Amino acid sequence: MTIKPSSDLPPIFVINRPKDGHRRADMTERLAKVGLTPIFFDAIDGYLLDIPNLADYDSERRHRYFGKDLKAGEIGCLLSHRAIYEKMVTENIPKALVLEDDVFLADDFRDVLLDIQNTAVPWDLIRFVGHGKVFETGYRSLAALNHGYSITRVPTSPSGAYAYLLTLKAAKRLLQFMQRNWVPVDIIHSRAWQTRLETLLIHPSPVAPDLEGPSTIGDERFDKSKQIRGLTKLVHPFYRFWYKLSNGAGKRLVYALTWYRDRKNSSS
Repeated sequence: MTIKPSSDLPPIFVINRPKDGHRRADMTERLAKVGLTPIFFDAIDGYLLDIPNLADYDSERRHRYFGKDLKAGEIGCLLSHRAIYEKMVTENIPKALVLEDDVFLADDFRDVLLDIQNTAVPWDLIRFVGHGKVFETGYRSLAALNHGYSITRVPTSPSGAYAYLLTLKAAKRLLQFMQRNWVPVDIIHSRAWQTRLETLLIHPSPVAPDLEGPSTIGDERFDKSKQIRGLTKLVHPFYRFWYKLSNGAGKRLVYALTWYRDRKNSSS
């Protein structure tokens, strides 16, 4: 069955290192099956960067809050996403879909994208990161979409930046938080109380990450060992405590303060 492209859909940027040709081929095939055409965006390879001398990486702040550096793959991933936001601003692109090159798409993914364009619910950033236990803690449904999907708000801050829609407003705002970096890109996405972006999720998610294949970011990011000493080691527990406290309070505050607005939007 041939599916005609729709002018109602935003450009689809797929972040991919040119050397990962097999991933590019896989994503081309997966998107073609659902009637979508990708624009491949050359990823920044963090393993080729001189990270200790990287001007836009705040190693000291990272150490205070996390006790270790961001890994090369995490920094390359963040800078790749940031480059797309810069492209959106430079070329005045109103909306875009961003995908990493290791995701699987539901057969009705294109329909979900079209439904989102037609919804009356305001949004700046829609994240397709509903795997795992994200929705087990509860969620608020704002609008029903076709095929059993819905636009939702969750009281958590889920991880993952492998698939999302964003507006030009969101690209501009996110760039403000990506000049001196100390957290991965998905953490920036999840901190809606800080970015003040209307950040929503689709339930269930029509996009899933490939958890079986090797990650280009690298599994060393899951290493919990600390890499600090001296004064930083002494103050780290206090900074870490404040990070967890403010993170928990922030996401719950957004969820509480948007209750009336969400109720009004879902009933209109």
